[in-house]
Amino acid sequence: VSPESRQAILQPISVLRPKFRSIAQSLKDIDLVYVEEAFERLLLDYDRVFSAMGIPACLWRRTGEIYKANKGFADLVGIDVSKLRDGRLCIYELMSENSAVNYWEKYGHVAFDAQQKAVLTSCVLRYKPNLPALQSGSQTASGTAAQKAALKRRHLNGDSTADGEETFINCCFSFTIRRDIWGIPSMIVGSSP
Repeated sequence: VSPESRQAILQPISVLRPKFRSIAQSLKDIDLVYVEEAFERLLLDYDRVFSAMGIPACLWRRTGEIYKANKGFADLVGIDVSKLRDGRLCIYELMSENSAVNYWEKYGHVAFDAQQKAVLTSCVLRYKPNLPALQSGSQTASGTAAQKAALKRRHLNGDSTADGEETFINCCFSFTIRRDIWGIPSMIVGSSP
């Protein structure tokens, strides 16, 4: 990440940090346990939703760690769905640098605004990103049929990138912020129509 992008990302985070800190300091240990239990319940609720959802979707914590994704999202970014669980990857790692900056700016504007729940925006996703977290496990060399079809569409559209190499995908997506009872963002759910 370039120094300019890092500064652009740190600016909205520096605004969020004091708001988060002021609320978090007032919480008791049992409140923090309750917040985590609520997050886990939401994960279970989204199991059913994601399995029936026909569009790419994933959810992540306020810090960006992806905790659940459906097969459509996995195929969109060219990563095995098992790698998109339990915080192994972050949503901003799957975006181009400019898109990550754009995401954090938009998230920073709405994170603690109770009147604002969802954002519709565009981004550039990385397809088959070359990330250290993905190097430790083995990805199937052949990929799924949907991944092969997506790659074939990219070749037909003039993208001459070889199979297995990182490419970029322009897309629109919306993200919805789920907040806990204290108004702190606990989960972000994104989908690409």
